Amino acid sequence: MTVFSADGNVIVAKPNNSLTIKELVWLFAGIAAITMVIALGVSLSGAWLVLPFAGFEVLAFAFALHHVYLHYGDYESVSLIGNDVVVEKHCYKNSEKFIFQRYWAKVTLRNSTDGTYSIFIGPHGKEIEFGTRYMDTEQRIAVAKQLKQRLNIVW
Repeated sequence: MTVFSADGNVIVAKPNNSLTIKELVWLFAGIAAITMVIALGVSLSGAWLVLPFAGFEVLAFAFALHHVYLHYGDYESVSLIGNDVVVEKHCYKNSEKFIFQRYWAKVTLRNSTDGTYSIFIGPHGKEIEFGTRYMDTEQRIAVAKQLKQRLNIVW
């Protein structure tokens, strides 16, 4: 999901989190309860070996939802502030911030071998890739066009 500010000077790319944290907990509790009820029913009929596998299944689902929870606030942003272009990347515990002078910053849209496009921002030799994880190809093309237009506007 890509979010533009009202004035177009900030672009934020972040994952589409369709569930809140509370809904993630309810989802886990519901699936774990259903799995364990079925496993207990089957084990009472004599197939007791189902219980450990059901436990592993619930544990694996818990790890998957924990991973989703850890990356819930991930984002990438590009801000045009005065004479600077600020690119921020936040992934779980890692945050990176890159500041380029607006005059030297270029936006490059490159086609890869698999047919997707990648956006690179920055001066020659110090380019940063933007929006790889959170945007599809059409969004990358639109963002690259908007960034190119915004960088050419003199303040």
